[in-house]
Parts: sequence; C-alpha cells; structure tokens
Amino acid sequence: MVCNGEECRFSYVTPAQGKPVDLLLVAVKATVLDQAIADMKNFVGPDTVILSVLNGITSEERIETAYPGRTLWSVAIGMDATRSGRTLVFNQAEDPVRRAGRCYDRPCAGRGRLSGRCGIANEPCSDILYKQWNKLMVNDGLNQAAAAFDLTYGGLCRSAEAQAKMHEAMQEVIRLANLEGVPLPRDNDEQFLRTAMPTFNPDGMPSMRQDVLAKRPTEVEEFAGVVRARAKKYGMPTPANDFFYARIQEIEAGYCK
Repeated sequence: MVCNGEECRFSYVTPAQGKPVDLLLVAVKATVLDQAIADMKNFVGPDTVILSVLNGITSEERIETAYPGRTLWSVAIGMDATRSGRTLVFNQAEDPVRRAGRCYDRPCAGRGRLSGRCGIANEPCSDILYKQWNKLMVNDGLNQAAAAFDLTYGGLCRSAEAQAKMHEAMQEVIRLANLEGVPLPRDNDEQFLRTAMPTFNPDGMPSMRQDVLAKRPTEVEEFAGVVRARAKKYGMPTPANDFFYARIQEIEAGYCK
C-alpha cells in the first residue's frame, strides 16, 4: 500500500489465527461486511470494543446482532480519499465521531481514550444518529449523483440535471429521517452544499464514482436501497432514490459487457 506517497507495510494474521483484542476496527466496504463479521469472530472477546467506520446507517446494527453489547456507534467524517489500486491519496484524515455516555448497558467512558492511544482522532457526541443520518444524506445525494451521471465534484457543480436529482435524493433522506425521529433540518442539504461543496477539489470524486470507474461493486444498497426500504414503512415515495438505484444497478450490470 502507498499512502500519500509513503509505502505502508502491515502485519497480517488469518481469521483462524485471531485472538481477542481491545479495539476492533471494521473498515471494509458494506458489500463484504457479512464476510468480515464472520471472519472477526476469533478477535472478539468479552471486553472487545467494536468500532465501524462504514458508510450508511446499518453496519452497527448488523455487527451488534452478531456480537451483542460490544459496538460503539460512530460515524467517520471529513475524508477526501482517492484510491487507485493500492495507492491512496488524501488531504484530510477521517475523524470518527462516537457516541458519548453509555453503549447499551456498558460504560463507554475511556473508549475514546482507547481510540486516542491508537492514534485515531475522535470526539464524543450526544447526537450520533443525527450525524449518521446527516452523512447518509450527503452520500445519498453526492455519491450517487457522481456515479449515476459520471461526474467529478466540479462536474456536479456545473450540471443542472445532476444537481436537481442530488437535491431531490437528499430531501428524501431528510423527510425519512424526520419520520424516523431524527431531526435533520428541512434545508440541511442546502446548508451542506453551500458550505462544504466549494471546499472540494473540483477534479476529485466521491467513493461511489471511484468504484464505478474501477468496476467494483458499489454501496448502492446502503444508500438508495436502505432509503427505499425504510420509506415503504411510511408509504413515502422515493422517486430520486428509485432513479439512482436503477441507474447504478444498470451500471454495475454493464461491468462484464
């Protein structure tokens, strides 16, 4: 692996060689999370803390189902990485924001210190669901629009069609979040695009477009798929996410052609 021009070497063990650890980071694509959950069985002990930095709002639920009482709800924000093969380039390191207070019935005090000793910048918060849904809103619009319309950040800023669909998808997430009891402001998408979009490298691109260009499976199920499924409980239409879901599945189906 080469990270910002520096070669990185790691030590590895197989799942069968695993032994319980204090802190277990789950940093895979959502498309292989089920395999990771199975593979990490031997690394999970009675005092293991599990921290997921995956996109979407479902990874903690899935991990917690497999390993009850060990998951620390979090969201990773601020990363602008571009990966090509085994080369990674970024300007900003991702900062996990973690739930403060208690993790189910187990005290979480000190778990942030554990992350800190590992060199992971983090901060506690009391509104982790808000932050997770806020990131879902961003990914649902930005990631999917870049992939569906084959655009960089700069291209998204110039395409009225892509911007309209991006806003529509983000609004669907906001409405769904409110139905789920998460108070995202109605203009949350406008706030993000007004303040954050100008800071992005116009030649850069979000991870889903990187996946599409590399012909990798995307996380569309964690974005449009989750929004569509949860919206059905409330009878809420999701035309923008329906569009993105169908378009990105069509793109993936064309990989082998």
